[in-house]
Amino acid sequence: MSLFGRIAMKSMMKNAYLLALVATLVVPAFAGAQTTVSVDNVTCLPIGDNGLVTATVSGEPGGSTVRYYFRRLHEEVEDFYYVDMVPQGSGNYWTPLPQAADETLDVMRLERELAEERESTESVVEDLDDDEVEENPQAAWWVVKERTEHRDPNDELNTEIIEERAQNGKLQRRDWMLAMTLDELQEWLEQLENEPTEVYATVLDANGREIARSTMEVIEVTEDCDVRLNERQRGRANNLVVGETAPWEIGRSVFHWECPGIIARLDYRGVLRSDEICRACVVAWLDDPGTIVAATAGVIGVIGVVIDEEPEAEPVSPSEP
Repeated sequence: MSLFGRIAMKSMMKNAYLLALVATLVVPAFAGAQTTVSVDNVTCLPIGDNGLVTATVSGEPGGSTVRYYFRRLHEEVEDFYYVDMVPQGSGNYWTPLPQAADETLDVMRLERELAEERESTESVVEDLDDDEVEENPQAAWWVVKERTEHRDPNDELNTEIIEERAQNGKLQRRDWMLAMTLDELQEWLEQLENEPTEVYATVLDANGREIARSTMEVIEVTEDCDVRLNERQRGRANNLVVGETAPWEIGRSVFHWECPGIIARLDYRGVLRSDEICRACVVAWLDDPGTIVAATAGVIGVIGVVIDEEPEAEPVSPSEP
């Protein structure tokens, strides 16, 4: 081999060694990187107005999407909705939520004798201290519900509703609840006036595959919650696309959330559509309940009502205005 050939060979070997060294140092760093997401603490959500929520993400890959899931705490309905979040830089994300409806949390209390009659519930109830159950019946009911597949501790709920509207949501663990003692949970439940909101966030890669999920947290919903949105946030709140997670959510209003600002829905299959409830024609009763007035969806402050009977059409003279 010539002198120039030997020099070229040494140079190639040196470059290969340097590349291997860099790979040895760099690859473990990337291999150890992991995408994580957490929902930030939010003090409250307002009734009849948009709340603002935030999340923090680390290690998100390019082209990823952050979704914020939400539902009201309800004894039967457990399936979630979601909205995509807006990146703010440095792993911070935000989004408004729809306007929470004024919904009182029903008080459910564990009846030990009834619960123990159910084979699927008996072992869960037996793990609870008798005195603690007696002192904290509301908390005990929710804990037993969370730990049983049928989601009906006293066998008193509407089974059809649970089977239709809780099958996906019940798979998401209530981390916030299981972290409390019965005493703590009872005290917290007793001071609630409205259904609180349960939330968690996920990160999806560019192919729509979930790569990270936060723990579930809970946010109180109150009348005296003061939330002020800036212009960009208000614009987003007025143009919300709400994602669905179950077939029953199609064609129905967002459960225990109000319409203003919701313009479109994304169903559980990922099919986008205009919201058939919130963007439908608004109707309002006049003094004569057989007469209705149609208005466009852009009218603000008109409340839609359900009409039990469709009035028969009456002929109108062409001369009438």
